[in-house]
Amino acid sequence: MQCCNANFDKCLHYVSPGHGGWGVIRVAALVPESRMLFISPFACGRHGALGGTLAGVKDRISYLFIDESDIVSGNYEEMIPNAVEELFEFLGERPKVLFYFVSCLDDLLGTDHEAVCALLSEKYPDVHFRSCHMNPFQMDTAIPPMVGLQLNIYSLLPEGRKKNPKQINLLGNNEPVNKSCELFRYAAAQGFTVKHITDCKTFEEFESFAESCLNIIVTPPAKKAGVELEERLKIPYLIRFVTYDVEEIKDFYLSLFAKLNMTPVDMTSDIEKAENAFKAAKKVIGDFPIAIDFQAIKAPFCLARVLLQHDFNVQLICADQVLEFDKANYEWLGQNYPDLEVMNPLHPDTVKFEYKGRDFLCIGFDAGYLTGSKHVVDFLDDAGNYGFDGVARLSNLMIKAYEQEADVNKMINDAGLII
Repeated sequence: MQCCNANFDKCLHYVSPGHGGWGVIRVAALVPESRMLFISPFACGRHGALGGTLAGVKDRISYLFIDESDIVSGNYEEMIPNAVEELFEFLGERPKVLFYFVSCLDDLLGTDHEAVCALLSEKYPDVHFRSCHMNPFQMDTAIPPMVGLQLNIYSLLPEGRKKNPKQINLLGNNEPVNKSCELFRYAAAQGFTVKHITDCKTFEEFESFAESCLNIIVTPPAKKAGVELEERLKIPYLIRFVTYDVEEIKDFYLSLFAKLNMTPVDMTSDIEKAENAFKAAKKVIGDFPIAIDFQAIKAPFCLARVLLQHDFNVQLICADQVLEFDKANYEWLGQNYPDLEVMNPLHPDTVKFEYKGRDFLCIGFDAGYLTGSKHVVDFLDDAGNYGFDGVARLSNLMIKAYEQEADVNKMINDAGLII
């Protein structure tokens, strides 16, 4: 299929072994001193258990399995407080936060989770309770599970904290931005500290995020959380999703300097480093065909545009939809490169494996699996890339992938993917 008529129909999904991401379990576990309780039938619980094992957090997850009789009897809502009481008695020491997750079944039952959380909070005032969803029912709603989880995580930040005019938060990126990123250097030079949830060892440290003067929204799922924090805690936000467009990065920093009344930084050397990295990668890779995977790159059409503008031979994009912030790039590609192919890796037709046997340099292992390519960038969710440094890091990874043959199965296993 071509860029101008890519098939993004809502239909039955094909899910390859390379499809998936962090999953709600692994993301919720980023909150220090937190615990998760899954309330679901056995099959859904098995999915959660495997996810916890793969993410290395199985010791922080508990389960309340329900069956048909629990649903028919109407005891479902009463079971949740009873399960929490039993869990806390078993643990001895209570967690600072308990996320309890419900599955698709709960959407059919219409549970009043606000009332459940209020009841639990009254009984255990030293614990923060948040109800979360782990189900595909909400994927096409205004608040899909991962967006809802980001809202729940940052709703934990307390009100009334004195603001630190020199503290910035990064929101939404599961992996921390690489410390080699120039953002930290620019900030430190003028006395600013940049914080991320992975820096926090205790819940108290995490609560100090409420003192920050600015939230930088790094990924789309955290946008609503950023808006909520501005309304509730009066922390302004600046949206700059990960991009590999040098001009967009430059514009972001200019906006950041203005927002925080910082002295503008001379970015010339960092811009040259990024552009030279592209040139070095092009020199090595030449016209070898490139495929871009939406699980690796959250703005795949943007990256495709940037690489094509730097004379790379991008031939295939694997994406299941066009996100709003990437739409202009998609339209640009349709106008300027109408023969560029776009494959929806979740479409049932994907099982035909029509790209098998065409060797690409794949940015992302799902594209690597679907094409059977030997050259694959081992990459998920932009892998901590950000700013000019992110451009250089991606370019270097592309060179490495081109020069070495990949073990895609090992990449998939090591990633610990959750659907």
